[in-house]
Amino acid sequence: MLNFLPSDDTVIAVQVSGHVSHKEMNALMEKLEYAVENNDETHFYCEIADYEGFETDGFTLIMSRGWQLVGKREKLGRIAVVTDTSWLRWAARIESALLPGISYETFTMDERDQALAWAKGETELPHRAAFSIIETNNPDVLGFELSGKISAAEMDALSEHFNEMLENDQPKRLLGRFKNYAGFSPAGIVDEDFWAMKRGMIRTLNRYAVVGAPPWMATMIEALDPLFRVEIRAFDADKEAEAWEWLEAEPAAEHGLAA
Repeated sequence: MLNFLPSDDTVIAVQVSGHVSHKEMNALMEKLEYAVENNDETHFYCEIADYEGFETDGFTLIMSRGWQLVGKREKLGRIAVVTDTSWLRWAARIESALLPGISYETFTMDERDQALAWAKGETELPHRAAFSIIETNNPDVLGFELSGKISAAEMDALSEHFNEMLENDQPKRLLGRFKNYAGFSPAGIVDEDFWAMKRGMIRTLNRYAVVGAPPWMATMIEALDPLFRVEIRAFDADKEAEAWEWLEAEPAAEHGLAA
């Protein structure tokens, strides 16, 4: 089934579930073709849940019309693919890599509102900032929250932020709150500022509390703790208050970093 969501003429937004018929695919192609023909730029939002495939009748013609749209990719703008199905997200990323010049982004279902806002041009960034700073009532203690995937730009910003603090031998203690951790951009870890930050943390910190880390990270922390002079402890997400007590601080305010 394919349903169209309310949007203006420059944005084609659809929800896909179950089995998609040839009639529904044809209706989608007609909308896309009309939008591309009549707008300077057309954006596309596609939300996919419980997908079971599509009707093969007329598939060759649909593919031919699709390739004609690809040939006009300079008129295709933001493309948001929303799904919790991992192979569909990977397929979207591969297609994005093969079609330079088109701005593809993939989202999970709980990010659908952000995805639709980005596709409509209501927000500039496709994903919310993954990294934020947690200020505390103790000048020697700082915290951060990491949610989702951290971009290379955010890694640059946090490296700069922490390196400035480390020049003054701050912070002495650190709390890291992890929510839905999805990794980081590989481009960020080749930056010298990032490694300078890591070295500075090892030199300056005496306690590091990790809250809500994935099981594999918590296991790694327990294994590595004896190897460093920094005392590291892992806390479950519902034990954050205990982590702050161990660091002898309380959270005061949270804010993002300018990337």
